Amino acid sequence: MTTIAVEHITPRLGARIEIPADRLLDDGVPEQILATLDDRGVLLFPGINVPDDTLVALSARMGEMKPARVTADGSSQSEQGIYRIALDKREQNHLDYVRGNDYWHMDGASYPVPGKATLLKCEVPPASGGETDFANLYAAYDALPNERKRTIEGLRVIHCLETAMRRFYHAPTDEDIARWNAVFPPTEQPLVWHQKNGRTSLVIGSTATTIVGMPFESGRALLDDLLDWCTRDEFTYSHRWQKGDLVIFNNPGLLHRSRPYDEAAGRVLHRTTLAGHEAFA
Repeated sequence: MTTIAVEHITPRLGARIEIPADRLLDDGVPEQILATLDDRGVLLFPGINVPDDTLVALSARMGEMKPARVTADGSSQSEQGIYRIALDKREQNHLDYVRGNDYWHMDGASYPVPGKATLLKCEVPPASGGETDFANLYAAYDALPNERKRTIEGLRVIHCLETAMRRFYHAPTDEDIARWNAVFPPTEQPLVWHQKNGRTSLVIGSTATTIVGMPFESGRALLDDLLDWCTRDEFTYSHRWQKGDLVIFNNPGLLHRSRPYDEAAGRVLHRTTLAGHEAFA
């Protein structure tokens, strides 16, 4: 059986794995990848140049691949369940979706059950900008002072797409707000998420609006403070894309964001997503 070699990227987050693309589907390899993902949060396969059909097959071997419904754009990749991430889109919802990635967030905060993992491969690296940053929520929660943990236990958060979009729409129209709410209406989630694996993360990020039962400004201040804590250097890893890179990340334990870039940078990523099986609780 093929055994993968794992090299840690930072003490708290990330692992680099060197393996040929044609060995990814060998017996036992997807299972090893999944186990390492649960342990290290972010996996980098540098310059592996995985074909789309192998990306889809690996996703299916690692779990249940989610169809690209919200992000479906009629492309050949979309028909395979792959989301093409680029700024050359002309449909406004799709463009907003890509631009919204510039802020720290957890995927699936609008759903009862968020996704398990995301696989990203670099088709065209950006000429400038466009790095992807990751923050380890498990490590950040563990490092919180016990008094802060007691203070936030049991609190509930309102998440909505409008909050994220207002970061770059300074005067949204009623039509904009209706469009966002149709995709991601205000949704209540726990602030502290105790997971079945015994680990704990925080359900925060750009879609987090305020805390249920708190004055708006007090709730907003608490969320901002927690976000600042969780995205400190000791909990983060920033990935600069090179052509052919494959990155897999464990969504329930992370925040992520893309660094700003413009359409001229040419950045194109292909993404698949694995369905989750654990509800926010």
